[in-house]
Amino acid sequence: MSIVAVGYFFLVGWFLGLTVIKGLKIKLDLVIKLIGGWLVGVILLTQIIFWQSFLIPFSGQSIILSLILITLICNWWWHKHKWLEEFETEIRKKIKKRELIRWILLLGFWGSVFLIIWGRMLVLEPKGLYAGWVNIWGDWAAHLSYTTSFAYGDNFPVQMPLLVGHKFAYPFLADFLSAILVKLGASLIGAMLIPSWLLSMMLVVVLVEFGKTLTRNLKTGILTGWLFLLNGGIGFWWWLKDLKKLGVAKTLSNLPREYTHLEKLANIEWINIISSQVVPQRGFLLGFPLVILIYILLWKHWQRRQKRALLLAGWLTAMLPLIHAHSFGIVGFVAGTLAVIQIIKAKNKKERRGLIKMWMRFFLPVILVGAGQSWYFYGQSLSQEGFIRFKPGWLAYRDGKWWWVFWLKNLGVMVGLVLMGIKLAKDKLKWFSLPFWGLFLMANLWIWQPWEWDNTKFFTHWYLLASVLAAGVIERGLSQKNRWGRVLTMMLLILAVWAGSLDVWRLTQYEQRKIKFWDNKELNLSTWVRNNTEAEAIFLTANNHDHWLPTLTGRKIVFGFPGWLWTYGIDYGEQERAVRKMFKGGLETESLLRFYGVDYIVVGPLERAQKINEKYFEINFQLAYQLGETRIYRVD
Repeated sequence: MSIVAVGYFFLVGWFLGLTVIKGLKIKLDLVIKLIGGWLVGVILLTQIIFWQSFLIPFSGQSIILSLILITLICNWWWHKHKWLEEFETEIRKKIKKRELIRWILLLGFWGSVFLIIWGRMLVLEPKGLYAGWVNIWGDWAAHLSYTTSFAYGDNFPVQMPLLVGHKFAYPFLADFLSAILVKLGASLIGAMLIPSWLLSMMLVVVLVEFGKTLTRNLKTGILTGWLFLLNGGIGFWWWLKDLKKLGVAKTLSNLPREYTHLEKLANIEWINIISSQVVPQRGFLLGFPLVILIYILLWKHWQRRQKRALLLAGWLTAMLPLIHAHSFGIVGFVAGTLAVIQIIKAKNKKERRGLIKMWMRFFLPVILVGAGQSWYFYGQSLSQEGFIRFKPGWLAYRDGKWWWVFWLKNLGVMVGLVLMGIKLAKDKLKWFSLPFWGLFLMANLWIWQPWEWDNTKFFTHWYLLASVLAAGVIERGLSQKNRWGRVLTMMLLILAVWAGSLDVWRLTQYEQRKIKFWDNKELNLSTWVRNNTEAEAIFLTANNHDHWLPTLTGRKIVFGFPGWLWTYGIDYGEQERAVRKMFKGGLETESLLRFYGVDYIVVGPLERAQKINEKYFEINFQLAYQLGETRIYRVD
């Protein structure tokens, strides 16, 4: 059932998205209609199932019934408007053989790359479950906790699984998507990896289409994808040093370092986007392709003032808070800046009023729906002191260098390519790029979240536009008649992607990178908990980031990993202190257990490392289950 049901879910999402785009009659390229339709539909379908789960149980049966109902409605709509024949005609007319071959080769290459990468990220071996990359081990413990909180933990009404009773102050829709797949019969590993590969391919397509749309050149679009995904600075210089020191075979078979992340050696912090964002950050992987689609719609309006493109862009932006919250604010800033520029440049009052009405189509859903969600889920976090602070230079302070030196090391030849791209760009593209340069400036002046490296979320949006500008320069250079000019351009392209390519290669070296997530005992413990405790049960555990209980069972815990909660801007001090008191086994323990609604207490190696009063729990609570050194006590 699982393969059929999962496939049906993605097909219905595609059908729904195509219906929305066809219904709005927006003039888009065929590829954007097809791929954008799938992306919009899957996100919209995930949102529908999420919100309906507040009214009806979140189960495989309720999901299938919703899919059937949506299929019938969309099918009736297509039949009523006779869209099928129209769509078939459009496909026959617009598909060009040469362009189709380029797409097949491009998707074949990137599909293979991402298949190799994702196939090594979560691996079940005889000794346990392993992560294939340190950032998977670091970040996906949280994502697994959030996915299982819905799939196994009945997390409705929604609350933070790692801090019981607190609002879910983190964009969780990508993890809810995986929970849907689990409910449809997929394994937990499959539910995490299947959408990751599919969304990686969506990212490639929309990147190419973004570059193509802004420059009307498919080659520039393809180069945009390469430059963006294989970003890196001058870190390849240290690879050459490693090559000289270790030899070719040893260096290539086990790359000794990340060449886009040389914090101590050279203060290179603009880490490759695939290794730092695409792979570990599931919200980015679902949200950023949607963001690029929104930017394409904004460009359509920027060029030809398409009202319906603005309307769709507004509703898609309004869905971002539960997917990738930073992008919601960033897209709002970009759109707001473009609106101000367009209104100021209006020739007369009548045109200005018309533009204001057009932009209201974008901002009404953004304000009423998107801002409302943001305030409900993240308002408390944003109000925390120190969340936003003035700090010029971003991370340049670490080695005391000037800003321009820092960025020259981190961007390498892209600095010159982007500056040349601005000079060569047409006026409309120059004006369109202004808000992106505003983002670059803002992120160089202020830190926008507790962890300063997270400013990369701003720089990534700027780098998207910068990649288009640089790609335009490279495309011109490769198309010129002068042979030495083409050779020089190819060298610049190689230098731009060299360090990033090395880091992507490093991702594929599973045997050298793997880290054990959980051994078989922990996997068996999680199975017992899922099968023998209530879905809504609350546990008292240690707060290690990779604790087996929240990640694999979906049960809520009183206090989880503080590193994540801190980056979310959550004040967790009270519960941190309460957990310490409970594990000490003093007079306050029982009252605190009742206050937080604790049903079970885990006492295992991770808890004992915190110097708990184990004797107190042995005397006062009933042993529900024991496996090896781990005991689970029931609180009556």
